[in-house]
Amino acid sequence: MIELKKVGNIVVDAANFVAQQRRERRLPATAKDTEHPRILNQEKNGNVLFTWDDVTQNSKGTICTHVGLFDPIKKAHSLIWTYNQRVRLVSCSINQGRSLLAFTIISRDDSLSAKLPGKDIYSVFLAEIQATTTRVFSLNLERPQFIKVQFLYDSQESDRESHLIVMLHRESVGLYHIRLGRVGEKGMVMRDQPRTEQLLKRFFWCQWDAPHQRLYYLQYTKRGEGDKSRVIPTVSCVQFYQNSQHDNILDVPIEFPFPHIKSTSKVQYSNDSLDCGIPDSYLNMVVLTLANGTFCICYQRMDTPYTVDRRSPVKRPKKSPGSNPSPHSVHSLSESDEETTDVNYYICMVHHAKILNGCVTGLPYSRKYKLNFFWHGDYLMVMLPGHFVHLLNVGIEFEPCQHILLHDRSIASVIRNGDFKVTGSHDSSPPISVDLSLLVTAAEKLHLSNTILYEIQRDSPTGTSFYDNRTGEVWRVVVNMEMLVQLFIHCYMSTTRAGLLHYVLTRTRDFFLIKRLFEMLSNDIPSSEVPALMAEFLIATTYASMRRQFDREILKHVPFTSSDTFRGQFEKSFEGERIARISYSPLACVNIASKTAKDRSQKRGSVGEDLWDVLRHHLRRMQLDELTRISHRSVKAACEARMKNLTKNGESGQGTRTEDQEFFSCLHGHKSRSSRSVSPAPGTPNFTGPVKRARPDSVLGTAPPFLQGNNVAELSQMALDVTKDLFTSHLYKYLRKEARSKGQSVAKEYIACQIQQSRQLCHLLWNLRGPLLPYTDLDLLPNLTDPASDDEYELFQLFERYYQTAQEISFPLPQGFVSYFTALGYRNLGTGLFLQYVDHGILQLTGEFMAQILADVGDTTEGVRIKQQIISRLPQMGVINRRPKGPCQTSLIWPGIDRRARCPICQR
Repeated sequence: MIELKKVGNIVVDAANFVAQQRRERRLPATAKDTEHPRILNQEKNGNVLFTWDDVTQNSKGTICTHVGLFDPIKKAHSLIWTYNQRVRLVSCSINQGRSLLAFTIISRDDSLSAKLPGKDIYSVFLAEIQATTTRVFSLNLERPQFIKVQFLYDSQESDRESHLIVMLHRESVGLYHIRLGRVGEKGMVMRDQPRTEQLLKRFFWCQWDAPHQRLYYLQYTKRGEGDKSRVIPTVSCVQFYQNSQHDNILDVPIEFPFPHIKSTSKVQYSNDSLDCGIPDSYLNMVVLTLANGTFCICYQRMDTPYTVDRRSPVKRPKKSPGSNPSPHSVHSLSESDEETTDVNYYICMVHHAKILNGCVTGLPYSRKYKLNFFWHGDYLMVMLPGHFVHLLNVGIEFEPCQHILLHDRSIASVIRNGDFKVTGSHDSSPPISVDLSLLVTAAEKLHLSNTILYEIQRDSPTGTSFYDNRTGEVWRVVVNMEMLVQLFIHCYMSTTRAGLLHYVLTRTRDFFLIKRLFEMLSNDIPSSEVPALMAEFLIATTYASMRRQFDREILKHVPFTSSDTFRGQFEKSFEGERIARISYSPLACVNIASKTAKDRSQKRGSVGEDLWDVLRHHLRRMQLDELTRISHRSVKAACEARMKNLTKNGESGQGTRTEDQEFFSCLHGHKSRSSRSVSPAPGTPNFTGPVKRARPDSVLGTAPPFLQGNNVAELSQMALDVTKDLFTSHLYKYLRKEARSKGQSVAKEYIACQIQQSRQLCHLLWNLRGPLLPYTDLDLLPNLTDPASDDEYELFQLFERYYQTAQEISFPLPQGFVSYFTALGYRNLGTGLFLQYVDHGILQLTGEFMAQILADVGDTTEGVRIKQQIISRLPQMGVINRRPKGPCQTSLIWPGIDRRARCPICQR
């Protein structure tokens, strides 16, 4: 499903630029390693800084360090500065006006007078690159720990002052205010010594968010008093605004297992120059945010010198596919046994005040595993190339559930098993054949290398691009829809299948793809997963329809899935081995600033809410328990309670005088089959390939006659009324006072969306088998005496699952569906079984069906017996228990009945 598509190589592009520069300047040949560019940084505007070593025309053969810039918008490379000696740059940043260049170099001082002989020393410099004679200034910072430099970018460029952040690992973070002066027409230089400001003291991890100008960092803070006090790690955030104004916004105590790092702890820095913070090889942590208020702290627990409870890898015996060793058997470990290890990661969902713990077991042992954490839409993607991809539904809009857990072992086990079933279980039937090339391709594409990827901004607005620091390649995550269908068919766990359907229903919303998934379901109708997936369709598509019309305040109370939220989830291989699990724990404390976006930015006029405003309001409403969605279980319970009260009082929920008249009007108004005039329903359009977000009407075509119209069945009217009343009172309870006035209109629209999506699902199910039936183009109901086909029986089974699902979650049924469903039951079930369905209330004896019975079933001895058995099962309340005035209604439309016998309807 998830594939990495190669879209370019920025290192190769930079190397081509360097080669072109050498040809134009006719530079002499040098060693090949000197001309290999390295990527250093990407600024807020997308410009990429890179460096390489080469000779110049004036260096007389001496190799110098060059700094280049790539503009992804203009797709142009340029040389911006040349240092007069060869150094190794590890951090670099250019100011917004391209007049100053800050950089960090690493050197090894082996002199006798050195303070740390043989140790790497990091030094920071500042270069004026627009001056006629380039000047390089030292900031007098030399440390054995890594130093990262980064210029701030304002919304409006300033030619008076630049602001530089200097991050000294495990020491402090400083802010340098550099005043600028103009020299000549375009040159800008420093006017005087920079003014310094200390932002924070000792920190052990940091991350710079260039697009949003935020600095995240981790410190150890003391919490509690007296003997109960303890030092815990805390992630905080500094938000920068225009002219380097800043605020401390957020403090989140870390409550998942995190190592206690000391200032003297050993540290190892990686060569990942594009790292957004300090490239500490022993820490893999990243903060991911979205503008809608989603805030996640992602952390991988690694086996490093920082880890206190270091554990050795787990040894497990190799298992051959399909083998089931006895639990009492003793296995002796040998040299051929495979060492395996577990990978644990934690997602601190600040917006949900929860911590998600993911654990993947049984991976081949390695100390080099580093997980990649990225956004894929509003799914948080946890990826270990070559092993697994987890798509976690953790955004602020939805409570966590329906995660998609994809593993190469699950794919490999499907390929190896050979006997493929639609639902993935061993005993389901029938088996189907499938082209496995897509599964093999996906498994191969996952096997890149165990390397860390970094998100990089590209000129294309679609998709997210990632940079491989080892090769320079740029990848883009794409969703292979064909692979998604194959995984939907063959995945072992029902939770994965439900997660895939939820993703399609709420994210892609491509109805052609939805139809393909339900086509796969229709091949195994008896599966217990089918009703659950139908319920997911009804609830998720209703939410999607509401989402197009209402704001997030209303949507917080609309159910979006049939699954339980904040519930653990696990994944198994086809052999039944558990390979991953998801669990949750609470987040006790979050400290967030109370200033609004307008107060913090100090702007005049109207200022919209930013990430912090949305997050603060959301957490406040969670604290007050104001983010509760209406439950379909409560609707069903209320319907059952109302029905009990009606039965207790001797009333009928369905028996009104209007319904009596409608029932008899169906009997009197029944026309012969030849005199009916119904517009034919065309077949399904012949699509040659998937259409981007195909609409339902373009995929399904015209609805069959029994689905034409917008009325709902009478047996669903009570559920609609109860849903409307409960939803209105729910909104009145939880909405703000100014929004309560629209509770009635919101509830009406919610009911309308339920009716629309229920009719749409019924049309979709009919479209899977209905076009293969011979009578659908002309008849409202089929002839009850014609022989039924296998396709019609499968359609009846699909409609039975649909009926049970709609009743279970209190969704309305289309008016014509009840009669058509009963007609299908009569045609496909034996008389005894049909009557049992009627006795149990699954099939309803409507006026249309009774008229069809009287018209199609002959007056033979057997026909009269069947008619009497059916008529005797008509309801004893409402229509049937009230004797109509005038002659017997049955005698008027059933001429073959013996007038001397008692009428089975009115007993006259």
